[in-house]
Formats: sequence, structure tokens, C-alpha cells
Amino acid sequence: MRTYDERVLMARLEPLDRRKRTAFAASCAQRLSPLFERYAQAAGVPAAADRLASILAAAWDLTSQPAGEVMAMEADATSMVPDEDEDGWVPESAYGQNGAAAVSYALSTWRTDDPQNAVWAALQVYEAADYAFWQANPDADPNEDGTALRSEFVQAALSAIDQDLDAVASGPPSWDGLRQRAEADGRTWAATFG
Repeated sequence: MRTYDERVLMARLEPLDRRKRTAFAASCAQRLSPLFERYAQAAGVPAAADRLASILAAAWDLTSQPAGEVMAMEADATSMVPDEDEDGWVPESAYGQNGAAAVSYALSTWRTDDPQNAVWAALQVYEAADYAFWQANPDADPNEDGTALRSEFVQAALSAIDQDLDAVASGPPSWDGLRQRAEADGRTWAATFG
């Protein structure tokens, strides 16, 4: 059984260069993109999904040809994180939080070259899967250790994080294959997550 361990992720990300760290963080955000789209539809802000997709595309572009105003895009992505204390909260807002935060962390990974931001992007994938498990299993016992961790939702998320990290560690400077796989996996997740 896989577990989420930030120390292990950090140890694997530290030796990687800025482009690889950013590609990993962008792959995490890409996996969550369809869930952000679901949130945007449910919350009645469909234009936010298009804008966030554009910002995510810019994050991917940074991995091959740095350009653009990273801080402004990062702030824009951060501003799309739904606030649970505001009106308009819907169950999908948690996915919106994870999706927008992951894009922001991908840009922050590039801007700061700090592997911690890539770790936090991965955390968004883990948290989205954990949330999906609890949404699908509202009667599960939260006091039982490892209930969500053992779930197919969370194990698939942890496997995807490992696969993406393996891909960037050995990958080429072009990340099209990683991006396409993360996008396809994200669509599959969105179809199965409650």
C-alpha cells in the first residue's frame, strides 16, 4: 500500500532541476483540471475554468521556454481558490480549491525553484482523492485508521504521483507525453470522483 510522505517526495524532488520540478507540479495540476472544471460549472463560474486552463498551459510552457509574468499568473490562479467562508460554496468547491492551488504551486515552483511548492502541488492530488473517497463513502468510519488511504481513490492518486515523478526524473525536456497522460487520467478521475 502506498502512502503520502512529503519527506520522500522532497528527497526525490530536491536533486531535480527547476524545469523538472515545474513539470511535475504542472502534471499534478493537470490531473486536477477536470475537477476544477466540474467545480466551475457547479459554482456558476465556467469562465474561471478557461482562465485557469490558460494559466496551467503557461506553467507547462515554462518547462520548455521560460517567459511571461509568472507572479501575476500565480496571483491569478491563487485568486481562483474558492473560500469556504464565502457564499456560493458547493461540494465541488473542494475540488476547485485543489485544482487552483495546484496551478498556483506549479507557477510558484518555477518562480522560487523551491521543491516544497512541487510537494504541495502533489498534496493537492492526494487531498482531492481523499475528499472524493469521503464524498463517495459518507458512512465510512473516520476514526478507523487508513480507511481513505486504502481506498482505490487514494491509491490511484498516490500511484499517479509516483509515476509522474518517475517520468520527470528520467524525462526529456519536452513534456507532451506526461501532460497528455495527466490530462487523460484527470478526465478518468473526474468521471469516477463524486
